[in-house]
Amino acid sequence: MKKNKILKQIIIFILLFVTIIWFLDFNFKDKQFKFKKIKNLLSKEKIISLKDFYTNIIDINLTIVNKKNYIIDKKKISFSKYSNKFIKNRYYLDQDDTNLYFVNTLGELFYAKKNYSKNNIELKKINTNFKTLIDKKFIYEYVTVVKDILINNNKIYLSIVNNNNGCFYNSILLGKLNFQNVKFNKFIEINECKKRWNYSTGGNLIKYKENKLLLTVGDYNSYEDPNSEIKDDPQNINSFYGKILSIDLSNKKYGVISMGHRNPQGLYYDSKNDVIYSTEHGPQGGDEINININPDENKIVNFGWAISSYGEHYGAEEGTSELYRKNPSEIEGKYKYAPLYKSHKNYGFVEPFKFFTPSIGITEIIKVNGTKKNEIKLLVASMGDNKDEGDMTLHVIDINNSHKELNHEKIYIAERIRDMIDLGNGSILMSLESTGSIGLLENIY
Repeated sequence: MKKNKILKQIIIFILLFVTIIWFLDFNFKDKQFKFKKIKNLLSKEKIISLKDFYTNIIDINLTIVNKKNYIIDKKKISFSKYSNKFIKNRYYLDQDDTNLYFVNTLGELFYAKKNYSKNNIELKKINTNFKTLIDKKFIYEYVTVVKDILINNNKIYLSIVNNNNGCFYNSILLGKLNFQNVKFNKFIEINECKKRWNYSTGGNLIKYKENKLLLTVGDYNSYEDPNSEIKDDPQNINSFYGKILSIDLSNKKYGVISMGHRNPQGLYYDSKNDVIYSTEHGPQGGDEINININPDENKIVNFGWAISSYGEHYGAEEGTSELYRKNPSEIEGKYKYAPLYKSHKNYGFVEPFKFFTPSIGITEIIKVNGTKKNEIKLLVASMGDNKDEGDMTLHVIDINNSHKELNHEKIYIAERIRDMIDLGNGSILMSLESTGSIGLLENIY
């Protein structure tokens, strides 16, 4: 009893000390502590350890800090933003029939009941072996190790970027779902070595047909990094980089569904109509929405990166690729091996369904019920920091069954939207990473 009392006093002292410092960093607009002072006092590793310690003893309580309404197609759409004053996490989201699941980029796993109170969402932590299976030093150094979460048949899959002796590669972990202690094991490792860390890694996971999963794998900036050892990964059928892969859960074999991708950031499979919708970051401009109808590993679809793109290489002026196309003798720099032609079709590739120049920092895509018969509604999220360019916005795109665009509306959320899931009742849940919050949009369809 005496030891417990002492431990409690120590915890109270630490929390009091940290709270006093954090109080100096309170942002009244976001209703959160920003930790600017404490970041100057403590190392990144110690701050992460403190957050980890906090979530081990206290559930994360996300309370409503903002509410507003939008009008789209004469419908009132309600938005609620849930935040925690102390803990900011970039979450990836998934769900089953009764629970919502949240994982942050450090591999910390949480769940909440779907029948949560309208005023707050309480995240309860699930213990895992993630930080023993994956080197803790690597996790703390690179921070954004986890790339997605998938719940399937009472199992939990984590998409991560792993490291082995200076080789970086995409990987999937698998654990049996429970609320006490999830033990992850390595399930799939994409055995190609990339000798540099970067953010063009993809990593989306989604359920696919015939007991399979889909995994997006980025190109690791193979065309844009001057130190890259290979510059044709997305157009090399013998490489798994710059691809969307199909993974068989029974035998762990994987194959290429589509190629010519840069950094796929959104993935949705329409099982009813056998269609893959995906999004990807372009370079300087050229973010894409791509559609793969009746996907087949025996007929690999090529979306063209980096032979074709509606963007330009970073630092180049708009129109540079067309200038070089007209004057090939003047081609220099990255355009020699990645010309970024503005047509895809003319060079044997599939045109994007839609592209965005300037880029919107495109992320997740989901398909929901259309407002009218024979209509499809696509919800496309974005990050970035420029409202006028369509950043920090949910793009609501109506298309017909022939995949022709009918209407495009925008809902400005004012936060970088990292992930989202369809709750199935006309509402969607969004991961808002600017403040580590959760957004709920009701009556969106």
